[in-house]
Amino acid sequence: MKNLKKSGIVFVIIIILFSCTHDDNLEKDFNSSKSDLKNNIETNRVLNRRDLPVYSKDKLIVRYAPGTSNNTKSTLRDFYGVANFKLCENCSDQSIELWIFDGIIDIEPKKTAIEQGSGGGVEAIIDVDYEFTFGIDINNPDVGTLIDTSYFSHIKPSNDGVTIAVLDTGIAPTIGGISEPVFDTRFLYNASYGSNPNVYSGWDFVNIDHNAFDDNNGRHGTVVTSIITEILNNSQSLVHHQIIPLKVCDQYGKASYFNFLCATSYGLEYADILQMSLGWYDDGFGDFLNTIVSSLIDEHPETLIVTSAGNLENNNDIRAHYPSSYSHDNIIAVAAADKSINDISTLSISNIAWFSNYGVESVDVFSKGQYIPFLGYDMSGTSFAAPVVTGVLARLKNNNPSYTAGELKYLLIASGIDCPITFDSTKKVKYNKIILP
Repeated sequence: MKNLKKSGIVFVIIIILFSCTHDDNLEKDFNSSKSDLKNNIETNRVLNRRDLPVYSKDKLIVRYAPGTSNNTKSTLRDFYGVANFKLCENCSDQSIELWIFDGIIDIEPKKTAIEQGSGGGVEAIIDVDYEFTFGIDINNPDVGTLIDTSYFSHIKPSNDGVTIAVLDTGIAPTIGGISEPVFDTRFLYNASYGSNPNVYSGWDFVNIDHNAFDDNNGRHGTVVTSIITEILNNSQSLVHHQIIPLKVCDQYGKASYFNFLCATSYGLEYADILQMSLGWYDDGFGDFLNTIVSSLIDEHPETLIVTSAGNLENNNDIRAHYPSSYSHDNIIAVAAADKSINDISTLSISNIAWFSNYGVESVDVFSKGQYIPFLGYDMSGTSFAAPVVTGVLARLKNNNPSYTAGELKYLLIASGIDCPITFDSTKKVKYNKIILP
Protein backbone atom coordinates (compact mmCIF):
# COMPACT_ATOMS: atom_id res chain seq x y z
CA MET A 1 0.00 0.00 0.00
CA LYS A 2 2.90 2.36 0.76
CA ASN A 3 4.28 1.75 -2.72
CA LEU A 4 0.90 2.55 -4.27
CA LYS A 5 0.72 5.80 -2.31
CA LYS A 6 4.22 6.73 -3.42
CA SER A 7 3.32 5.91 -7.02
CA GLY A 8 0.22 8.10 -6.76
CA ILE A 9 2.26 11.06 -5.48
CA VAL A 10 4.82 10.62 -8.24
CA PHE A 11 2.15 10.62 -10.94
CA VAL A 12 0.44 13.71 -9.51
CA ILE A 13 3.76 15.56 -9.70
CA ILE A 14 4.33 14.33 -13.24
CA ILE A 15 0.84 15.48 -14.29
CA ILE A 16 1.55 18.98 -12.96
CA LEU A 17 4.86 19.09 -14.82
CA PHE A 18 3.29 17.98 -18.06
CA SER A 19 0.54 20.57 -17.78
CA CYS A 20 3.25 23.22 -18.13
CA THR A 21 4.80 21.91 -21.35
CA HIS A 22 3.78 21.21 -24.92
CA ASP A 23 6.61 18.81 -25.62
CA ASP A 24 5.03 15.96 -27.62
CA ASN A 25 7.80 13.52 -26.74
CA LEU A 26 7.36 14.08 -23.02
CA GLU A 27 3.62 13.64 -23.36
CA LYS A 28 4.20 10.37 -25.20
CA ASP A 29 6.52 9.12 -22.43
CA PHE A 30 3.98 10.10 -19.79
CA ASN A 31 1.16 8.24 -21.51
CA SER A 32 3.44 5.22 -21.78
CA SER A 33 4.19 5.39 -18.04
CA LYS A 34 0.48 5.57 -17.22
CA SER A 35 -0.12 2.56 -19.42
CA ASP A 36 2.66 0.60 -17.70
CA LEU A 37 1.23 1.38 -14.26
CA LYS A 38 -2.26 0.37 -15.38
CA ASN A 39 -0.91 -2.89 -16.78
CA ASN A 40 0.94 -3.59 -13.53
CA ILE A 41 -2.21 -3.01 -11.48
CA GLU A 42 -4.28 -5.19 -13.83
CA THR A 43 -1.65 -7.93 -13.57
CA ASN A 44 -1.81 -7.85 -9.78
CA ARG A 45 -5.60 -8.26 -9.86
CA VAL A 46 -5.32 -11.84 -11.09
CA LEU A 47 -4.79 -13.00 -7.50
CA ASN A 48 -7.82 -14.60 -5.91
CA ARG A 49 -8.61 -15.97 -2.48
CA ARG A 50 -6.78 -19.26 -3.01
CA ASP A 51 -3.52 -17.33 -3.39
CA LEU A 52 -3.94 -15.39 -0.13
CA PRO A 53 -3.44 -16.47 3.49
CA VAL A 54 -6.32 -18.34 5.14
CA TYR A 55 -6.43 -17.30 8.78
CA SER A 56 -7.19 -19.52 11.74
CA LYS A 57 -10.16 -18.48 13.86
CA ASP A 58 -8.93 -20.07 17.07
CA LYS A 59 -5.12 -19.83 17.04
CA LEU A 60 -2.38 -17.24 17.52
CA ILE A 61 1.40 -17.53 17.71
CA VAL A 62 3.38 -15.78 20.43
CA ARG A 63 7.06 -15.33 21.09
CA TYR A 64 8.36 -14.74 24.58
CA ALA A 65 11.22 -12.50 25.58
CA PRO A 66 14.47 -14.31 26.41
CA GLY A 67 14.53 -15.56 29.98
CA THR A 68 10.75 -15.66 30.47
CA SER A 69 10.08 -18.27 33.15
CA ASN A 70 7.74 -21.22 32.70
CA ASN A 71 5.61 -19.89 35.56
CA THR A 72 5.16 -16.57 33.76
CA LYS A 73 4.27 -18.37 30.52
CA SER A 74 1.68 -20.48 32.33
CA THR A 75 0.18 -17.41 34.01
CA LEU A 76 -0.14 -15.60 30.67
CA ARG A 77 -1.80 -18.59 29.02
CA ASP A 78 -4.35 -18.77 31.82
CA PHE A 79 -5.03 -15.04 31.70
CA TYR A 80 -5.70 -15.01 27.95
CA GLY A 81 -7.87 -18.13 28.03
CA VAL A 82 -5.55 -20.48 26.15
CA ALA A 83 -7.08 -23.96 26.02
CA ASN A 84 -3.95 -25.68 24.68
CA PHE A 85 -0.56 -24.82 23.23
CA LYS A 86 2.19 -26.29 21.07
CA LEU A 87 5.94 -25.81 20.97
CA CYS A 88 8.20 -26.12 17.95
CA GLU A 89 9.21 -29.77 17.67
CA ASN A 90 12.94 -30.44 18.17
CA CYS A 91 13.89 -26.76 18.20
CA SER A 92 16.23 -25.56 20.90
CA ASP A 93 14.43 -22.20 20.80
CA GLN A 94 11.40 -22.78 23.01
CA SER A 95 10.29 -19.14 23.00
CA ILE A 96 7.68 -19.69 20.25
CA GLU A 97 4.25 -21.13 21.08
CA LEU A 98 1.08 -21.80 19.14
CA TRP A 99 -1.84 -20.78 21.34
CA ILE A 100 -5.10 -22.64 20.76
CA PHE A 101 -8.28 -21.10 22.14
CA ASP A 102 -11.53 -22.85 23.04
CA GLY A 103 -13.84 -22.45 20.06
CA ILE A 104 -13.99 -19.70 17.45
CA ILE A 105 -13.06 -16.29 18.84
CA ASP A 106 -12.70 -12.75 17.51
CA ILE A 107 -9.04 -13.23 16.71
CA GLU A 108 -8.05 -9.66 15.78
CA PRO A 109 -8.93 -7.93 19.10
CA LYS A 110 -7.44 -10.91 20.95
CA LYS A 111 -4.15 -10.38 19.11
CA THR A 112 -4.27 -6.65 19.88
CA ALA A 113 -4.94 -7.26 23.57
CA ILE A 114 -1.96 -9.60 23.86
CA GLU A 115 0.30 -7.17 22.00
CA GLN A 116 -0.72 -4.33 24.30
CA GLY A 117 -0.08 -6.45 27.36
CA SER A 118 -3.44 -5.98 29.04
CA GLY A 119 -2.63 -9.04 31.12
CA GLY A 120 0.84 -7.94 32.13
CA GLY A 121 2.45 -9.66 29.15
CA VAL A 122 3.77 -6.59 27.38
CA GLU A 123 7.29 -7.28 28.64
CA ALA A 124 7.15 -11.08 28.50
CA ILE A 125 5.60 -11.40 25.03
CA ILE A 126 7.58 -9.63 22.33
CA ASP A 127 5.76 -10.80 19.17
CA VAL A 128 2.26 -12.00 18.27
CA ASP A 129 1.44 -13.41 14.81
CA TYR A 130 -1.71 -14.69 13.18
CA GLU A 131 -1.76 -18.39 12.36
CA PHE A 132 -2.68 -19.03 8.72
CA THR A 133 -2.21 -21.49 5.89
CA PHE A 134 -0.53 -20.91 2.55
CA GLY A 135 1.23 -23.08 0.02
CA ILE A 136 2.73 -23.74 -3.36
CA ASP A 137 1.13 -21.77 -6.19
CA ILE A 138 2.01 -24.27 -8.90
CA ASN A 139 0.90 -27.70 -10.10
CA ASN A 140 3.16 -30.24 -11.79
CA PRO A 141 2.72 -33.72 -13.28
CA ASP A 142 2.36 -36.63 -10.87
CA VAL A 143 5.70 -38.38 -10.41
CA GLY A 144 7.02 -41.11 -8.14
CA THR A 145 5.07 -43.47 -5.92
CA LEU A 146 4.01 -43.75 -2.30
CA ILE A 147 6.56 -46.51 -1.71
CA ASP A 148 9.59 -44.19 -1.99
CA THR A 149 9.62 -43.69 1.77
CA SER A 150 12.94 -45.27 2.73
CA TYR A 151 15.68 -42.79 3.52
CA PHE A 152 18.16 -44.30 6.01
CA SER A 153 20.46 -45.62 3.27
CA HIS A 154 20.85 -42.06 1.94
CA ILE A 155 22.08 -40.55 5.22
CA LYS A 156 25.76 -39.62 5.13
CA PRO A 157 28.13 -41.28 7.64
CA SER A 158 29.21 -37.81 8.73
CA ASN A 159 28.56 -34.22 7.72
CA ASP A 160 31.06 -32.04 5.90
CA GLY A 161 31.06 -28.94 3.75
CA VAL A 162 27.84 -26.99 3.23
CA THR A 163 24.54 -27.83 4.93
CA ILE A 164 21.34 -26.90 3.07
CA ALA A 165 17.90 -27.05 4.67
CA VAL A 166 15.05 -27.48 2.17
CA LEU A 167 11.67 -26.29 3.50
CA ASP A 168 9.13 -27.92 1.22
CA THR A 169 6.92 -31.00 0.79
CA GLY A 170 9.67 -33.35 1.95
CA ILE A 171 11.92 -35.81 0.14
CA ALA A 172 11.48 -39.16 -1.66
CA PRO A 173 15.10 -40.39 -1.80
CA THR A 174 14.41 -43.66 -3.65
CA ILE A 175 12.37 -42.05 -6.43
CA GLY A 176 13.20 -43.40 -9.87
CA GLY A 177 13.89 -46.87 -8.50
CA ILE A 178 16.91 -48.95 -9.42
CA SER A 179 16.60 -48.30 -13.15
CA GLU A 180 16.54 -44.49 -13.01
CA PRO A 181 17.59 -43.31 -9.54
CA VAL A 182 17.46 -39.56 -9.00
CA PHE A 183 19.67 -39.74 -5.90
CA ASP A 184 22.46 -42.28 -6.24
CA THR A 185 24.74 -41.07 -3.44
CA ARG A 186 24.44 -40.48 0.28
CA PHE A 187 23.35 -36.86 0.54
CA LEU A 188 21.12 -36.51 3.60
CA TYR A 189 22.22 -34.75 6.77
CA ASN A 190 23.32 -37.01 9.61
CA ALA A 191 21.58 -35.83 12.79
CA SER A 192 22.90 -38.61 15.02
CA TYR A 193 25.44 -36.20 16.47
CA GLY A 194 22.68 -33.95 17.77
CA SER A 195 20.99 -33.93 21.14
CA ASN A 196 17.63 -35.34 19.98
CA PRO A 197 17.55 -39.15 19.62
CA ASN A 198 14.27 -38.97 17.64
CA VAL A 199 15.82 -37.10 14.70
CA TYR A 200 17.96 -39.05 12.23
CA SER A 201 18.19 -36.56 9.36
CA GLY A 202 15.37 -34.06 8.76
CA TRP A 203 11.93 -33.64 10.28
CA ASP A 204 8.29 -33.79 9.22
CA PHE A 205 6.61 -30.78 10.87
CA VAL A 206 3.25 -31.74 9.33
CA ASN A 207 2.92 -35.26 10.74
CA ILE A 208 5.38 -34.81 13.64
CA ASP A 209 7.63 -37.61 12.44
CA HIS A 210 11.31 -38.27 11.70
CA ASN A 211 10.57 -39.37 8.12
CA ALA A 212 10.11 -36.24 6.00
CA PHE A 213 8.61 -38.27 3.14
CA ASP A 214 7.37 -36.31 0.14
CA ASP A 215 3.75 -37.43 -0.41
CA ASN A 216 2.91 -34.50 -2.70
CA ASN A 217 1.72 -35.86 -6.06
CA GLY A 218 4.16 -33.65 -7.95
CA ARG A 219 6.97 -34.49 -5.47
CA HIS A 220 7.66 -30.77 -5.31
CA GLY A 221 10.30 -30.92 -2.58
CA THR A 222 12.00 -33.88 -4.23
CA VAL A 223 12.33 -32.05 -7.55
CA VAL A 224 13.66 -28.95 -5.78
CA THR A 225 16.25 -31.02 -3.89
CA SER A 226 17.30 -32.90 -7.02
CA ILE A 227 18.13 -29.63 -8.79
CA ILE A 228 20.45 -28.64 -5.95
CA THR A 229 22.22 -32.00 -5.71
CA GLU A 230 22.62 -32.29 -9.49
CA ILE A 231 24.41 -28.94 -9.63
CA LEU A 232 26.70 -29.82 -6.73
CA ASN A 233 27.46 -33.36 -7.90
CA ASN A 234 28.28 -32.18 -11.42
CA SER A 235 30.52 -29.29 -10.42
CA GLN A 236 34.07 -29.29 -11.77
CA SER A 237 35.50 -29.59 -8.27
CA LEU A 238 34.05 -31.69 -5.47
CA VAL A 239 31.43 -29.85 -3.41
CA HIS A 240 30.91 -31.39 0.02
CA HIS A 241 27.31 -30.95 1.10
CA GLN A 242 24.30 -32.46 2.84
CA ILE A 243 20.57 -31.76 2.69
CA ILE A 244 18.25 -31.39 5.68
CA PRO A 245 14.70 -32.12 4.44
CA LEU A 246 12.19 -30.12 6.49
CA LYS A 247 8.63 -31.02 5.53
CA VAL A 248 6.30 -28.06 6.06
CA CYS A 249 3.77 -28.68 3.25
CA ASP A 250 1.23 -31.50 3.24
CA GLN A 251 0.41 -33.72 0.27
CA TYR A 252 -1.65 -30.91 -1.25
CA GLY A 253 1.19 -28.40 -1.00
CA LYS A 254 -0.39 -26.49 1.90
CA ALA A 255 1.59 -25.29 4.90
CA SER A 256 0.69 -23.73 8.22
CA TYR A 257 2.62 -20.63 9.16
CA PHE A 258 3.46 -22.14 12.57
CA ASN A 259 5.06 -25.21 10.99
CA PHE A 260 6.93 -22.98 8.55
CA LEU A 261 8.07 -20.80 11.44
CA CYS A 262 9.32 -23.81 13.41
CA ALA A 263 11.12 -25.25 10.39
CA THR A 264 12.74 -21.87 9.75
CA SER A 265 13.96 -21.76 13.35
CA TYR A 266 15.29 -25.32 13.00
CA GLY A 267 17.01 -24.58 9.69
CA LEU A 268 18.60 -21.39 10.97
CA GLU A 269 20.07 -23.40 13.83
CA TYR A 270 21.66 -26.17 11.75
CA ALA A 271 22.09 -25.04 8.13
CA ASP A 272 24.28 -22.63 6.16
CA ILE A 273 21.63 -22.06 3.48
CA LEU A 274 17.83 -22.30 3.62
CA GLN A 275 15.92 -23.12 0.42
CA MET A 276 12.26 -21.98 0.32
CA SER A 277 10.17 -22.53 -2.80
CA LEU A 278 6.82 -21.47 -1.36
CA GLY A 279 5.11 -18.37 -0.07
CA TRP A 280 2.05 -16.19 0.43
CA TYR A 281 0.83 -12.81 -0.80
CA ASP A 282 0.15 -9.71 1.26
CA ASP A 283 -3.59 -9.21 1.70
CA GLY A 284 -3.33 -5.94 3.62
CA PHE A 285 -4.44 -7.59 6.87
CA GLY A 286 -1.66 -9.75 8.25
CA ASP A 287 1.00 -7.11 9.10
CA PHE A 288 3.59 -9.36 7.45
CA LEU A 289 6.47 -6.91 7.69
CA ASN A 290 6.55 -7.27 11.48
CA THR A 291 6.47 -11.00 12.06
CA ILE A 292 8.26 -13.60 14.12
CA VAL A 293 9.81 -15.17 11.02
CA SER A 294 11.19 -11.77 10.00
CA SER A 295 12.72 -11.38 13.46
CA LEU A 296 14.28 -14.85 13.29
CA ILE A 297 15.88 -14.10 9.93
CA ASP A 298 17.12 -10.76 11.25
CA GLU A 299 18.81 -12.56 14.16
CA HIS A 300 20.75 -14.87 11.79
CA PRO A 301 22.34 -12.51 9.24
CA GLU A 302 25.04 -15.02 8.25
CA THR A 303 22.57 -17.70 7.14
CA LEU A 304 21.63 -17.27 3.48
CA ILE A 305 18.01 -17.80 2.44
CA VAL A 306 17.00 -18.42 -1.17
CA THR A 307 13.32 -17.99 -2.00
CA SER A 308 11.10 -18.33 -5.05
CA ALA A 309 9.42 -15.12 -6.21
CA GLY A 310 6.06 -16.71 -7.13
CA ASN A 311 4.21 -17.67 -10.30
CA LEU A 312 1.29 -15.29 -10.86
CA GLU A 313 2.89 -12.64 -13.14
CA ASN A 314 2.76 -10.42 -10.08
CA ASN A 315 4.77 -7.25 -9.51
CA ASN A 316 6.00 -7.99 -6.00
CA ASP A 317 6.89 -4.32 -5.50
CA ILE A 318 3.17 -3.54 -5.57
CA ARG A 319 1.74 -6.63 -3.90
CA ALA A 320 4.35 -8.27 -1.72
CA HIS A 321 5.03 -12.00 -1.82
CA TYR A 322 6.58 -13.47 1.32
CA PRO A 323 9.11 -14.60 2.33
CA SER A 324 10.70 -13.40 -0.94
CA SER A 325 9.66 -9.77 -0.34
CA TYR A 326 11.38 -9.45 3.03
CA SER A 327 14.14 -6.87 2.69
CA HIS A 328 16.80 -8.68 4.72
CA ASP A 329 20.21 -8.63 3.05
CA ASN A 330 20.63 -12.39 3.50
CA ILE A 331 17.49 -13.20 1.46
CA ILE A 332 17.83 -13.81 -2.28
CA ALA A 333 14.56 -13.79 -4.24
CA VAL A 334 14.57 -15.61 -7.57
CA ALA A 335 12.40 -15.10 -10.67
CA ALA A 336 12.21 -17.54 -13.59
CA ALA A 337 13.63 -17.12 -17.07
CA ASP A 338 11.95 -18.93 -19.96
CA LYS A 339 13.01 -22.13 -21.73
CA SER A 340 15.43 -20.30 -24.07
CA ILE A 341 17.90 -20.04 -21.21
CA ASN A 342 18.22 -23.83 -21.09
CA ASP A 343 20.32 -23.88 -24.28
CA ILE A 344 23.42 -21.75 -24.80
CA SER A 345 22.47 -21.31 -28.48
CA THR A 346 19.19 -19.57 -27.57
CA LEU A 347 20.37 -17.72 -24.47
CA SER A 348 20.59 -14.43 -26.37
CA ILE A 349 16.84 -14.48 -27.13
CA SER A 350 15.67 -15.53 -23.67
CA ASN A 351 13.05 -13.67 -21.65
CA ILE A 352 11.30 -13.77 -18.31
CA ALA A 353 9.03 -16.82 -18.09
CA TRP A 354 5.43 -15.80 -18.78
CA PHE A 355 4.24 -16.87 -15.31
CA SER A 356 7.07 -15.42 -13.21
CA ASN A 357 6.67 -12.69 -10.61
CA TYR A 358 9.14 -9.82 -10.74
CA GLY A 359 10.06 -6.52 -9.04
CA VAL A 360 13.01 -4.13 -9.19
CA GLU A 361 12.98 -3.73 -5.40
CA SER A 362 11.78 -7.09 -4.10
CA VAL A 363 13.21 -9.69 -6.52
CA ASP A 364 16.96 -10.10 -7.02
CA VAL A 365 17.86 -12.35 -9.96
CA PHE A 366 16.60 -14.70 -12.67
CA SER A 367 17.46 -18.34 -13.19
CA LYS A 368 16.23 -21.22 -15.33
CA GLY A 369 12.68 -22.08 -14.33
CA GLN A 370 10.83 -23.41 -17.36
CA TYR A 371 10.83 -26.95 -18.77
CA ILE A 372 13.19 -28.41 -16.18
CA PRO A 373 13.49 -32.15 -16.97
CA PHE A 374 12.63 -34.64 -14.22
CA LEU A 375 11.96 -38.35 -14.85
CA GLY A 376 10.58 -37.72 -18.32
CA TYR A 377 8.49 -34.69 -17.37
CA ASP A 378 9.09 -30.96 -17.78
CA MET A 379 8.70 -28.91 -14.61
CA SER A 380 8.14 -25.16 -14.62
CA GLY A 381 7.95 -22.49 -11.93
CA THR A 382 10.04 -20.10 -9.86
CA SER A 383 10.06 -23.01 -7.40
CA PHE A 384 12.62 -24.65 -9.66
CA ALA A 385 14.56 -21.47 -10.45
CA ALA A 386 15.34 -20.87 -6.77
CA PRO A 387 17.21 -24.17 -6.18
CA VAL A 388 19.49 -23.39 -9.13
CA VAL A 389 20.63 -20.32 -7.21
CA THR A 390 20.87 -22.37 -4.01
CA GLY A 391 23.15 -24.86 -5.77
CA VAL A 392 25.42 -22.12 -7.12
CA LEU A 393 25.49 -20.41 -3.73
CA ALA A 394 26.41 -23.68 -1.98
CA ARG A 395 29.27 -24.17 -4.43
CA LEU A 396 30.54 -20.66 -3.70
CA LYS A 397 30.24 -21.31 0.03
CA ASN A 398 32.18 -24.57 -0.30
CA ASN A 399 34.96 -22.86 -2.25
CA ASN A 400 35.06 -19.85 0.09
CA PRO A 401 34.19 -21.19 3.56
CA SER A 402 35.42 -18.11 5.42
CA TYR A 403 33.36 -15.62 3.40
CA THR A 404 30.50 -13.74 5.04
CA ALA A 405 26.94 -13.95 3.76
CA GLY A 406 27.33 -10.52 2.19
CA GLU A 407 30.52 -11.53 0.39
CA LEU A 408 28.93 -14.73 -0.92
CA LYS A 409 25.91 -12.82 -2.18
CA TYR A 410 28.24 -10.39 -3.95
CA LEU A 411 30.07 -13.30 -5.62
CA LEU A 412 26.75 -14.80 -6.67
CA ILE A 413 25.53 -11.60 -8.32
CA ALA A 414 28.92 -11.07 -9.97
CA SER A 415 28.80 -14.59 -11.42
CA GLY A 416 25.52 -13.89 -13.22
CA ILE A 417 25.21 -12.79 -16.83
CA ASP A 418 23.36 -9.65 -17.88
CA CYS A 419 19.83 -10.15 -19.17
CA PRO A 420 19.78 -9.86 -22.97
CA ILE A 421 17.81 -7.06 -24.61
CA THR A 422 15.03 -9.55 -25.39
CA PHE A 423 13.97 -9.52 -21.73
CA ASP A 424 10.72 -7.66 -21.06
CA SER A 425 11.79 -4.19 -19.88
CA THR A 426 8.59 -3.78 -17.83
CA LYS A 427 9.32 -6.90 -15.76
CA LYS A 428 12.76 -6.32 -14.35
CA VAL A 429 14.42 -7.48 -11.14
CA LYS A 430 16.91 -5.68 -8.92
CA TYR A 431 20.19 -6.86 -10.43
CA ASN A 432 18.79 -7.93 -13.83
CA LYS A 433 21.18 -10.86 -13.88
CA ILE A 434 20.70 -14.50 -14.83
CA ILE A 435 22.33 -17.08 -12.56
CA LEU A 436 23.36 -20.17 -14.52
CA PRO A 437 24.24 -23.54 -12.92
